[in-house]
Amino acid sequence: MNPTTVPDPWADHGHQRALAEAAHTPGDPFFWDAYDSYGPGPEVLGPVRGRQVVDVGCGTGLVVAHLVQEHGADGVGVDSSPTATTLARRRFSHLPRLQYVTEDAVRHLAQQAGAYDVCISRFGALCFTGPSRMLPAAATALRPGGRLVISTMAEHADGTPALAYPQPSPALLPQHDGTTVALPRWVLSQHLWTSLLERDFTIQHLAHLANPAHPQAAAVPALLICALRR
Repeated sequence: MNPTTVPDPWADHGHQRALAEAAHTPGDPFFWDAYDSYGPGPEVLGPVRGRQVVDVGCGTGLVVAHLVQEHGADGVGVDSSPTATTLARRRFSHLPRLQYVTEDAVRHLAQQAGAYDVCISRFGALCFTGPSRMLPAAATALRPGGRLVISTMAEHADGTPALAYPQPSPALLPQHDGTTVALPRWVLSQHLWTSLLERDFTIQHLAHLANPAHPQAAAVPALLICALRR
C-alpha cells in the first residue's frame, strides 16, 4: 500500500497507545527506553519549570503532559497524526500551559526560531524524519544553550546493527484492514548520530539503555542522547 493513500497511517497506533496508557496519568514518571521501564527519567532534561518545552512526535501526549503537570514546564506537543493530537487534547486539555499542534515536526520547528528551551523526541519525530531535515530545524527552534534530548532504537528490532550511514530502514505500520504501510525509520549508529549532531550541538550525555529485566532475545536497546544547542 502506498503510504500517501492513507489519511492518517498512525491512527491505529494512536488508539492502541491510548489504550495501553489508560492506566497511567501525568503524575506517573517516564523513562527513555523502548519499554518505558529503565534508565533515567525526566531529570535528564534539567530544570524545566517555566521553560518552553516541545515534544516532537508526541503521540498521545502523556510525556509532555507529565512535564507540565509535575515539573511546571510550558509544553507543546507536536504530531503529524490528527488521531494522536485529538486523543491528547481529549485527555489533557484541562492542564494549563499545554497545547497540542497537528503539524509536521520539521515545519513546526522551522517556523519557531528561538522559541524553545528544550526539544524532546522520545521514539518520536527524530526516528521517522531524515536527520538532515530534522536536526537543523531543531537547532533553529532552540535558543542558544537549549537542550535536545532524543531516545531512539540502538539497533533494528531483528537485532540487525544500526546503520553507519544516514539512510532509512522500512518500518511496517499495521492498519485496521489488516494491511501495512511502510514508513521510513532512521536507525543510526551512535557514531553517526554524534557526527550529525556536531554541526549545531555539543553532546552532553549519551547512554545505551538495555533493561536487564527483559529477555535479551525480545528486547530492543535504546540510545539516549542529550545535546546542547551551540
